[in-house]
Amino acid sequence: MLSSLDITRILAESSRHLEGGLLSAIEYYRKERALQLYVKREKRYCLTMSFHPQRNGFFILPAGRSRLETTEKPRPFAKEMIDSTVTSIQQYPNDRIVEMEVTSGKHRAYLVFEFLGPNGNVWGLDEKKHIVASLRDKAFTAGQPYQPAALPEKLDPLGITVDDLKCLFENAPEINPARLLEKGMYGFGYDLARSLTGDISAAGELTAPEALSRVHDGIQAIVAAYRSTDRPIYVYRLKGKPAFFPVKLAGIEPVGKFATLSEAQWETHDAVRETVETDNLQEKTLKAVDARLKRLQRLLVNLDNDIARAADYERYRQFADLLKIHMSKLRRGMESIDLDDLYHDGAMVTIPLDPALGGSENIEQYSRRYRKGKEGLALLERRRANTRQELESLEEVRALFEGDFETASKRYPEYVHTTVSTPAGSPAVRRPYREYRTSTGLTVFVGKTGGDNDRTTFEYARPYDLWFHTSQCPGSHVVLKVPHKTFEPSKREIEEVAAITAFFSKARGAAKVPVSYTLKKYVRKPRGGKPGLVLIEHEKTIMVAPQEPAKKTDSSDGDDWAAQPVARQ
Repeated sequence: MLSSLDITRILAESSRHLEGGLLSAIEYYRKERALQLYVKREKRYCLTMSFHPQRNGFFILPAGRSRLETTEKPRPFAKEMIDSTVTSIQQYPNDRIVEMEVTSGKHRAYLVFEFLGPNGNVWGLDEKKHIVASLRDKAFTAGQPYQPAALPEKLDPLGITVDDLKCLFENAPEINPARLLEKGMYGFGYDLARSLTGDISAAGELTAPEALSRVHDGIQAIVAAYRSTDRPIYVYRLKGKPAFFPVKLAGIEPVGKFATLSEAQWETHDAVRETVETDNLQEKTLKAVDARLKRLQRLLVNLDNDIARAADYERYRQFADLLKIHMSKLRRGMESIDLDDLYHDGAMVTIPLDPALGGSENIEQYSRRYRKGKEGLALLERRRANTRQELESLEEVRALFEGDFETASKRYPEYVHTTVSTPAGSPAVRRPYREYRTSTGLTVFVGKTGGDNDRTTFEYARPYDLWFHTSQCPGSHVVLKVPHKTFEPSKREIEEVAAITAFFSKARGAAKVPVSYTLKKYVRKPRGGKPGLVLIEHEKTIMVAPQEPAKKTDSSDGDDWAAQPVARQ
């Protein structure tokens, strides 16, 4: 956020380019939260006021260098002031408020700029300085006098005396002197104040006459640098953000140097924007990955409980065996039977029966329950193993996103593009694939169109992922995402993904469809190949019946198999 001294410097540099010029346009970009005024004197200059939460600023630059990179159509503001002459532009003393006076014939009006960061505003005033317009949605009564908020009581750096400093330091001898200057003097932030006090941590150490004179002289030198147009502006990176000063800070190397403060801000404006957007994207991505980690952790707990319950399937086999031994005692209509339990030291056991079934049918029912339970337990155990490996892999992914977001975004784009919501009013990020899960919990990507197939395969699949496509038949590229490079998909998993591949092809109506699969590292794009056309090696082919996935985990855009048949080496 700009300080009152920053405003002083910008006006010292550039007010001469505006005063006496013709105000030719006023444009407000609401989404960018920026207002631009164009003034033509010898040359055309632009005053830009930005009150974006992360990249607010105040710039006066030649019009050709002040273009905002946006497709937004600007909205008009204070149209009645256009074609007026800028007669003066001045700062309210020690404040972050600038008043521009414009005249047209005998009529006079004012624009008041409040450079208060994201809370900033521009007011339109009539010749009596009564409010007639507000750029932001601020409540006001038409015709009420403009009254800026009262400034807190602080020391004026231009008129400060040695006695003022002595009083400030002696009243709080244990407080950090840089903090005292920051809180007690207009225009001085902590870093600028610390350039005067150094590493001294207690103000009481600066009450000697020599120390006070040194700090006082330093303040005057800094104020003179801000009021001058000859001193360069040094750019520093403090707490990850650019900071601008007309003096060098002790112990810190500047990262840039400019002739004016407007230039320094403008040239770093895009960098700030990119940094902010990257920081926001990283924060949202980490939040989404953390949510996924919690879901996997909950799933593991649930799977452990399901496995504990499913493990009772062995009891069904025992019941079937006991009923076979006592087959002669079974009659249709019986609801249960008490038998010696040979599997538990001869204790009596009550076995429930279906009265509508005969003896052999009840035995077969328990045998079926045993087989189904055994298969279900194997499926649950496989899913638990897959979930555990996915959890471990995702923890590594999260660490990379936190430590090196740029590298992680290139290596794992699916976590950035599929988990981060877009701002309200902006188009959603379109994913090139549909996303499904196998019965064992593995993720499956299904390309949507020919071009999407290429992106799904070459942007979102890792070399050790398994790649599927119908043999000699147009269809989607399908990728089975695996937790790590040594993971071995089971026969069931391969058949399940192959069935999904057959379903998302032109052969979905066939009884059996040949589907080829190979590691993604053996898939390549031929030079000049059409969208979706690839060459594959080391493939295997299986025959499967097309099967629609049980559940989609994302929205799809409808079926479009604009893919090409796959060529084999």
